[in-house]
Parts: sequence; C-alpha cells; structure tokens
Amino acid sequence: MSTISQMSTPARRQSVVMGQQDFLSVVLRLIGVELYKIRRRGMSKVLSIIYALCVIGIFLLLSTIVTFTLNAPAASFLPPPCSPGQTSTVGPPCLNHTPTQADLAQAQQLKQDQVNRNAEPLRLPSSLNVAGQTARSVGLILIIILAGTIVGGEYGVGTVRLMLTRGPTRLQFLLSKVGALLACIIIGFLAVILLGVATGAVLNAALVGGQSFAFLTWFWAGHAILYVLAGMLGLFVYAMMALFLGTLGRATAVGVAGALAWSLLEGPIGGGIALLGGVINGPLGNFLKAVPDYFIGNNIEALVANQTRYALNVPATPLSDVHALLVLMVYLSIFISVAWWLSERRDVTN
Repeated sequence: MSTISQMSTPARRQSVVMGQQDFLSVVLRLIGVELYKIRRRGMSKVLSIIYALCVIGIFLLLSTIVTFTLNAPAASFLPPPCSPGQTSTVGPPCLNHTPTQADLAQAQQLKQDQVNRNAEPLRLPSSLNVAGQTARSVGLILIIILAGTIVGGEYGVGTVRLMLTRGPTRLQFLLSKVGALLACIIIGFLAVILLGVATGAVLNAALVGGQSFAFLTWFWAGHAILYVLAGMLGLFVYAMMALFLGTLGRATAVGVAGALAWSLLEGPIGGGIALLGGVINGPLGNFLKAVPDYFIGNNIEALVANQTRYALNVPATPLSDVHALLVLMVYLSIFISVAWWLSERRDVTN
C-alpha cells in the first residue's frame, strides 16, 4: 500500500493542450467537436449535395423557359388571324392582313419583352428571392433530419452515457449541439444563397446578357441582409423543435418525424382553425381567427415577407416584425429550456 501511495502521477505530454476550462471555452470546444463529427459523417455530405443540386436545378429549370422563348419564332407573337366578320378594332386583337415588316418588328419586340420577363428570376433582385425560397423550403427538411440525427442518435447508439462522463455538464453538451446546428444553418444557407444567385447570374448572362444594378442601394442591401437572417432564423426554430423532440423521445425518428409533421400540417391546421373562427361569431370566433397568428410558420413567413416588401416591392403581411420575433423567441425558449430540463432530469445509465 505504501508503494502505491508513493507512485507519482504520470507527467502530461507537452503535445496535450488542455485549454481554458471556463464555461464558454468548453462550450466552444464542444461545438468544434460536434462540427467535426458532422463533417465526418457521410449523411452530412449527402445532405449538402442535395441542398446545392436543388438550388442549381431550380435556376436551370427557369433557364429552360427563357430558352424556349428565345427559340420561338417571332411570328408566333403576332396576333391571330381575324375570323370572318371580325375586325382588328372590335374584340380581341387580330391580324386581317399579311404581316408586314412593321408587324414582324413589333412581334420581335414583344418576344424580347417576354424573354426579359421570363429571365427576371435569373437576375437580381428577383434571383435572391428564388434562391431564398429554395434555401428555406429544402433547408427546412434537411436541417430537421440533421438535428434529429445528431440528438436522437446519441441515445440510439448509447454514446450519451459516454459523453456525460467526460467532464462537461449536460447543459454544455446541449449548448454545443445548439451551436453546431446554428453554425450549419449559417454556413449552409449563405452558401446556397450565393450559389443560387451566382448560377442565375451566369445563366442570365449566357441567355440574355448583362443586367442593371440600379436597384443596388444601401437601403436594399440592408433589407436583403435582414431577409437572409429571417430565413436562417426560421430554419433555426425548426431545428430546435427537432432537437427538443429528439431529446424527448430519445430517438432520431421522433425528432425528424415530429418536426416534419408539424411543418407540413401547421398550414392546414391553421387554415382550418381560421375558417372555423369565421363561422363562429363573437369573442370565441375572434379568438380562433387569431390563433394562427401564433404559429411558427406564419410568423416566419411574416418576417420574410416584410423584408421582401422592401427588396421586391411585394405586399407586406398584417403581422409586424416585432410580433413575429417575440412569438419565435418564445418558441425557441420553450424548445431549448425544456430540452435542457429533460437532459438534466433524465437517468441515462439504463
């Protein structure tokens, strides 16, 4: 026994760097670990490729419409021949004579106008909205899959027990997954937006030519940044829902299926409640009509649409930015706090 007590502790190798042990430093290192695990997984590479191919495919599809219009003969844009007894001044426009050079020149101008209208989604500012809608719709599915996997997977393979013996607290492990998901959303969303806008610009230049940048002002740039941030926030809320459900059910399937089901059913449920509120009169009807204003999807769409109004001159929504932000912050607080409470209270030894 005396021999054992006199044995010295092995010296730590100089190559081992412990780093600072304060709360934030540990969380940041754990975020790095989570990002490393995500990067090493084959699933994350597949999801990234799907994300990129979807936005490229949308712009390629839009470019085919422009290509068909470019290849159409100018004569197809002439008014149809007048029927017997019809004149060109009465009823729909029609052609009561052989097309002249002036008619063909006008048809060519109509064709060029149609080409420009069809090519508008390929160039800024419209291409930002096309890329943003694609990034939000496809990214919603992908981030839910990723969030449910990195949370529920820990319970599925039993690594959650090993993690909790490493020293950091359960809150730090939870915050590391939140931070890793946020980093994935920021990197992925920005990359897809830039890829989509660049793809549209290349296709527009190849098919139509250059574009005007008269829209590019500091005012437009500020709202474009807010538009991108609103899209990221929307994905983050659903990612936290998947994290919460994955923690609650201790399974990947619960987190993925639950969040996907809610994102798909939220619209029909909200529409049904609003319709029921329109049928019922009085305070109860007014209450039911106001319920959808507190759904996640409606508030995300309000934030995005209110910024799109400045960038693309589209109508705004009745919900204000302050209302939408407050509602989404409440959802985030509930998802993260309940997930933390479950993590703290749960016995993971079995």
